[in-house]
Amino acid sequence: VIVMFQFRVSKLLAGEGVRTAIGTEVRKFGVSKVVLITGVNTGKTAFCNDVINSIVNEGIDISIWDEVCKEPDESTVNLCYEFVQREKPEAIVAFGGGSVIDTAKLVNLCFTVGKSLKSALKFLRCPLILKPMFMIPTTFGTGSETTCAAVVSVDGTKRGILHKSFLPTLAILDWEIKAPKAVAASAGMDAIMHAFEAYTTVSSDQVEGNFYSGSNEVTDTLAVKSLKMLKNLPEYVKNGCRAREVALGSNMAGMAFGNAGVHFGHAASYAIASVCNAPHGVCVASVGQALLEWLKKLEDTRYKVKKVEEILNIDEVRRNVGLPSLSEIGIELRDVPTLVKKTMEVKRLIAMRPEIDENAAREIFESALSY
Repeated sequence: VIVMFQFRVSKLLAGEGVRTAIGTEVRKFGVSKVVLITGVNTGKTAFCNDVINSIVNEGIDISIWDEVCKEPDESTVNLCYEFVQREKPEAIVAFGGGSVIDTAKLVNLCFTVGKSLKSALKFLRCPLILKPMFMIPTTFGTGSETTCAAVVSVDGTKRGILHKSFLPTLAILDWEIKAPKAVAASAGMDAIMHAFEAYTTVSSDQVEGNFYSGSNEVTDTLAVKSLKMLKNLPEYVKNGCRAREVALGSNMAGMAFGNAGVHFGHAASYAIASVCNAPHGVCVASVGQALLEWLKKLEDTRYKVKKVEEILNIDEVRRNVGLPSLSEIGIELRDVPTLVKKTMEVKRLIAMRPEIDENAAREIFESALSY
């Protein structure tokens, strides 16, 4: 038996002020027209103007869709798709947080196959080549600029959609771009959980038939290094310092989980969001410490948990950046059976830590309510 794993990653251009290089990078692909997808508020910033000017200065035609909202659903994707279908660009540029980047990926899918979202998702069973995608994250945490994943609510349920064609053509990481403190806190805790969960997935020699490869020497190295950088998150949120560490740490966490995968924390976050509609980073962070404590029971994660604890205290960071606990976002003991059921339905992620069954999930949720 040949034990192997693969490693997927976007090309990366990183540096302070590097957003102004987007026009040059797009021009390298011979593109003459793009659609810029951004958010309602993000599109009004000077940073976004810099991106637009860089593209225009290269003689590239640009159309702008600036209506992405937080936690997008299928209606957001379909509205943007209708706009892109009319404009017929040769490439997609996304400027925003994870919601914007994920929307851009899904819209690109819709545009490529000529279908609205629900119908387009059926084409993920097929080989696909999407239009070139250039992603400029404005929040450091989702890692979406370097993964094959996109999160969207369909029929009221948040889903993680995976396809190798979703891997961006280029990620431009500019830590001069600042996000509001609450957004930075939520996104940063998401990145910490990406690294932690990627580090503690089952090893790659135990994974068969999953999109994710499981943990290995490459993803473990990235996860540990990213946690060391992301321990600076409270300082970044409070006074804007350590932006380089947080931006690169988030990106590296994205590389780690985009290949190793994530497990219970992210499966649980989808369930929690369906009950209380809190931001993704808040949801996933709310079970972080309880999950870490439970993983001490497993022989193959015990030493990794100890390593994480040597670097940072997940719950301490959560509190220091001002994120609420599971109970503080309105979850009560009576909600636990629903959360367990919905979490265990995310089989693709639970498979990356299969020891967590319904009893274990119940135990973790009940423990998380005490933090």
